[in-house]
Amino acid sequence: MNQPHIEYQYDTYKPKMSSTWWLKSRRYFMFMMRELSSVFVAGFVLLLLYQIFLLTKGPEVYASFQRSLMTPKFIAFYAVAFVFSVYHTFTWLGVVGRIQIVRIGSFTMPPKIMTASTFVGFFFVSAVIGYIFLR
Repeated sequence: MNQPHIEYQYDTYKPKMSSTWWLKSRRYFMFMMRELSSVFVAGFVLLLLYQIFLLTKGPEVYASFQRSLMTPKFIAFYAVAFVFSVYHTFTWLGVVGRIQIVRIGSFTMPPKIMTASTFVGFFFVSAVIGYIFLR
């Protein structure tokens, strides 16, 4: 007995989501802003690397590039990149206590102490770097 071969067509579930789904919740919006912040941080790093590269091309080329950085577009980019980098830093340091578990013997460091220590370390290193560059 030969049984006929039946082809089945299965429909997969495809939820319908609008392209602005992340605007409906503050938590989703803040998450998307954090992800967007990495684009500006990466852009700043690439600009900094290019600036370091231009140092090898001579003082005239570097001075010309420095003058181009004084345009309103670059100043606006630096302001936005600064705000996003501060937001990115604070959101990242805020989760360290939940993702980094420190055990010393049978003692486990509380997450709040881990988070506070990362902020203290960040402010200390920032103050040292600020002192070196501003003195």
